[in-house]
Amino acid sequence: MKLPRLVLPWAKTSELSANSRLHWRVRHGKVKAQKRTADALAREARWHMARIPADAVVKIHLTYCPPSVGGTPDDDNVISAQKGALDALATVLGVNDRQFRIQAPSRGERCKAGAVIIDAEVCA
Repeated sequence: MKLPRLVLPWAKTSELSANSRLHWRVRHGKVKAQKRTADALAREARWHMARIPADAVVKIHLTYCPPSVGGTPDDDNVISAQKGALDALATVLGVNDRQFRIQAPSRGERCKAGAVIIDAEVCA
């Protein structure tokens, strides 16, 4: 079963990656905001209505579209910067994030503000 596509706003990978140089309180606030945004967008897309078996696997594919200005992060940093969003999505779905199988991310076209497109499929 495919879940509706989510388009999350671009998050600065330098601030949200595990190697961030930000003070932990500042980084925590940014991760918390990322979680709230992902939660709201997933509920708007009705992800909370999905019935997922406890033994199911949820394949997650990220397509990242960097902002038109600035550098392009590598795949590892994109995934680590989305940790807060992925945690929120697991909560909305009512599953443990151990059930997520993160596929290799794809690089999309640059867009003005940047975005991360999340496609998810539940495999029983």
